[in-house]
Amino acid sequence: MTYKTYKTNTYNIYTIKTDKFKTCHMEIIFRNNIKKEDITKRSILTEILVENSKKYNSRREMVIELENLYNSYFYGVTNRIGSSILTSFCFDFINPKLVMENIEDFIKFPIETILNPNVNNNEFDIVTFEYIKERVKKDIEAIIEDPKNYSINRLLENMCPNTESSININGYIEDLDLITNSNLYDYYINMLEHDYIDVYIIGDLDMDKVSKIIKDNLKINILKDHKIKYEVENKINNKTKKIYENFNFSQENLCIGLNIENMSLYEKNYVANIYNMILGGGSLETKLYNRLRNENSLCYNCVSIYQKFDNLIILHTAISKENEALAIKLMKKALLDMYKGNITDEELENAKKLITTTLNMSLDVPGRIIDNYIFKNLYGLDELEIRIKNYNNVTKKEIIDFAKKIKINTILCIRDGENGKN
Repeated sequence: MTYKTYKTNTYNIYTIKTDKFKTCHMEIIFRNNIKKEDITKRSILTEILVENSKKYNSRREMVIELENLYNSYFYGVTNRIGSSILTSFCFDFINPKLVMENIEDFIKFPIETILNPNVNNNEFDIVTFEYIKERVKKDIEAIIEDPKNYSINRLLENMCPNTESSININGYIEDLDLITNSNLYDYYINMLEHDYIDVYIIGDLDMDKVSKIIKDNLKINILKDHKIKYEVENKINNKTKKIYENFNFSQENLCIGLNIENMSLYEKNYVANIYNMILGGGSLETKLYNRLRNENSLCYNCVSIYQKFDNLIILHTAISKENEALAIKLMKKALLDMYKGNITDEELENAKKLITTTLNMSLDVPGRIIDNYIFKNLYGLDELEIRIKNYNNVTKKEIIDFAKKIKINTILCIRDGENGKN
């Protein structure tokens, strides 16, 4: 693979040339500091921009054009990364030289769609606007159908109130009525003018030619010089909060939120991931899985989730209400195992192998390769080879020292009952 950067005055183009794939993957990324009041607008706007455009002014016309481009696929994804928000407009397409087509037809498609939306008189097409707005509403409401995600969202809202960590990336029902066709278009213009933009593309292409096509068509000339913050400063409680809520799930959902104090950069990038893999983020032989399922048959699944830029780890499981006290006790015992260094050589080696395998597998997926470069460029993540080496060098002592920085912040129990919160 050959990696190259092409700079313009207002954005950068990052190319990865490789003949490993028959398809190509392109991402146009908008990024900025996250604002809770804009999240719902962002969700609607992302969906509108991939639904149709001025040139292809209905979903049918858009789909026909994508079929003409040999079944290319165009979609948008928005993620929260700590205190920042990233919206990626992704375009998957066949290598044009395999079908004797002009590369320009492919590269111009996502750019034209983003820069020339289906707009009249500074408002989006009303049919598209109303349809997407209703679809986003259903997506927001659908979270109650996913007990795990709902529980984790409620934990973060209680554990990290008024911080970026508690923001629901799908949006908020109460904000939908405040969004009009007009103010959504204003937000679109604001995004073009104030978001940083990056373009990534991977494939077996003439990247000098590709970069020229992008520069000739992606005409965004506004300079940005504000800082984007990534780390979230979450408050650490001296006393653990325990919160009970009722909801009509078939099982009680139990979440434990953990703060991580004073991590070094090395711990944040390496030790924390190994710690989490052993605790509950890896195979079916983790501390949590063994304690709760294998030894006591309390649950079907239990996991730990490391949120790097929030300095948090979240534990989750679903249990019967009568097993709540025992489950909490066993989860605390798993944490105590890590604190005391009750970690076998096999557990440590399995965690390292799992991470190494996952990293190597990322080289088989174009989008994952781009993700590696995004995190390298934005957050200073090491090259893949260095990361694998550093993971394999993590010691048991480093994990024990890291475990001493873990503090239980909040325990949330969502019990079966009437909808609502206690």
